[in-house]
Amino acid sequence: MKKIISGIFIILSFFQLYSQCDLLEAGPDVTVDCGNNCTTLTAAVFPGIGSATDTYDVVSAPPCPIPPTGGITPTSIYLDDRWSGIVTLPFTFYFFGHPYNYLIIGDNGVVSFDMNRTSPQTQLPNDFCQWSYNQSLPNTGLFRNTIFGAYHDLYVPAASSPGDRIRYYVSGNYPQRKFVILFDHVPHYDCNNLQTTQRIILYETSNVIDVQIDEKPTCGGWNNGNAVVGIQNDTGTVAYVAPGRNTGAWTVPASSPELWRFIPNYNPATINFDFKWYDDATNTLIGTGQSINVCVTQDTVFRVEAEFDDPNTGQHYVLTDTVTVFFDNQLGTVDLGPDIYECDNPSVTLTANNPNATSFIWEKDGVVIPGANASTLTVTDSGHYTVTAEWGVCSTSDDINVTIEPRPDVSFPSDIVSCEGAVETLTPVISNLSGNETYQWQKDGIDIPGATNPTLDVTETGTYTVIVTNTIGCEASTDIIVTFDPAPELDLGEDQIVCAYDTAEINANITDGDHYEWIVNNNIISNNNSPTLYLNGPGSYDVTLNLDRGTCSVTDSIHVQILEPVTVTATPILYGELEITVTGGGLPPYQYSVDGVDFQSNNYYTGLPNGDYYISILDANGCEYDDVAMAHVINLIFMKFFTPNGDNFNDYWRVENAENTPDAQLNIYDRFGKLVRSMHTNLNEHWDGTLNGKPLIADDYWFVLTLPNGKIYKGHFALKR
Repeated sequence: MKKIISGIFIILSFFQLYSQCDLLEAGPDVTVDCGNNCTTLTAAVFPGIGSATDTYDVVSAPPCPIPPTGGITPTSIYLDDRWSGIVTLPFTFYFFGHPYNYLIIGDNGVVSFDMNRTSPQTQLPNDFCQWSYNQSLPNTGLFRNTIFGAYHDLYVPAASSPGDRIRYYVSGNYPQRKFVILFDHVPHYDCNNLQTTQRIILYETSNVIDVQIDEKPTCGGWNNGNAVVGIQNDTGTVAYVAPGRNTGAWTVPASSPELWRFIPNYNPATINFDFKWYDDATNTLIGTGQSINVCVTQDTVFRVEAEFDDPNTGQHYVLTDTVTVFFDNQLGTVDLGPDIYECDNPSVTLTANNPNATSFIWEKDGVVIPGANASTLTVTDSGHYTVTAEWGVCSTSDDINVTIEPRPDVSFPSDIVSCEGAVETLTPVISNLSGNETYQWQKDGIDIPGATNPTLDVTETGTYTVIVTNTIGCEASTDIIVTFDPAPELDLGEDQIVCAYDTAEINANITDGDHYEWIVNNNIISNNNSPTLYLNGPGSYDVTLNLDRGTCSVTDSIHVQILEPVTVTATPILYGELEITVTGGGLPPYQYSVDGVDFQSNNYYTGLPNGDYYISILDANGCEYDDVAMAHVINLIFMKFFTPNGDNFNDYWRVENAENTPDAQLNIYDRFGKLVRSMHTNLNEHWDGTLNGKPLIADDYWFVLTLPNGKIYKGHFALKR
């Protein structure tokens, strides 16, 4: 008779065992904290291991996420109602007591291990896959040796990419692989807008079968909307069906996906699993047994290995899985904040901000402070402070540098008023120094580049500020107003040259000075506090005036020369010539005058008429010296005619005053150049108008007078009868 298990739904005592998705699971990840950092880890073994596949249990389990380990292979079914080609399994799979390494996939949601059947339904590779049925499992009229999951009429050609809608892949690693057949959004026949997504999953080693339905609507107008989930043996006499999912119209909405697990249960063997637990990062064995208690202080991944011998195959297997124990350090961190530099308070309070800590340990410079176990600490000394916050197995620390130094005290005695052109050195009075202060000077609120010394030399009016910063960055500053009065421009004028007998007058251009100090030739004139100085008497004077007005002291100097009187010698030279010699006094070069009116630069006069001359001198300074000498000048007198007629009047021709040079030679010539008389110029020598005792005719005659010094005078005169 036919055997149907569709009405038997096995409720196992350990439901969580059937909610797992791998042969061995170390359980869900666990989180522990500082207060209780230990937990028990328990490994769960997948059902069905060691049981023969002659019979099955059917259970419901939560859907499993089953990602592919490698690539995904399309079946390339793009025609309606077709079986795929032969698909090779990556492992031997047992189904209803028989091992299989191949299968074919039908596009209507079925997988068959029978690949050479033509009756009652065709089960051949790449051949027709029946879509119409109304029988319930088990039934000899339905597919044999087949997994129905879920079997209903689908229509691949209506999909956007038909050949890719039905695919298969491997998930996991030996000996815990899963072979997954995916029907991905395959449209329903006659209801192309409806799509089914489902998986048929074959488990290595355990031979468990999952039918996972993510979404299956119902096309009620076609084949009565029939669908079925189950497995059937090769005779069609034994089937195992998911409860409520035998042939009929039923729906799985996307909001409530289903997983039906078919678990072998025939002749189950008692298997002694050898459980070993490792720290996965270090591969250190930490314990054995199905359950183990672990304690962690950081996130740790544990690996469990379960070794066993399969009684059905005789093979030795090692199953593995990992579980992470997360350490939730709820203590977190402790923060003392940034380093503290305090100038104005003698103490500071340090606060360890951590509300979860149950105790605190404070240290100064690496030494524990006795009794300091609160979350705050008041300190009065500079140092390196550390706090350790504790809770259970957790502790966290932070440190901070505390520097307590007094703020510098800076001041100036008073504002400064000085004179323009002076240099004032600003020196602040500073106390509370640590020895490593820095300085910055400002003028009118603006930093002076490079002005970083304790003192500052200034030459300009302004408000000067010194900012003193100690080693911890605390500043102190003070201001001073420096005023530079405009410096008076003292000018005694140009150097002076003063004429003899005149008074030198030196005047300061500043008449409102507070004090005048006159210095002449390095001697202070003690009785003169006035802007004017008078000097008398020839000589050379170096004059300096030191003048005080307000904050300013200014100085100017000049040189004064009062000339000596001139010493003059006037020397007459014969015959209208005069030579004037200045042997001292005045300021050369000189100009000379013989009449006090007209001056000339030549000291030698010629052609002067007979007479007395009073000499005046004008020097280069414009000084005039009048009548400083007197000279008498004589001149040669050449007679214009003479009348030798014996009347004793004008009877002889001679050169008057020539007797002063009696050795001068005088020659007289007639108009023809004939010498008619040669004589010297002594007082007794003259010409009577005769030649050889005979009177010459009345006519013009020429003379040549040659002085002993070689000077020659020429002229003519008339002889009248």
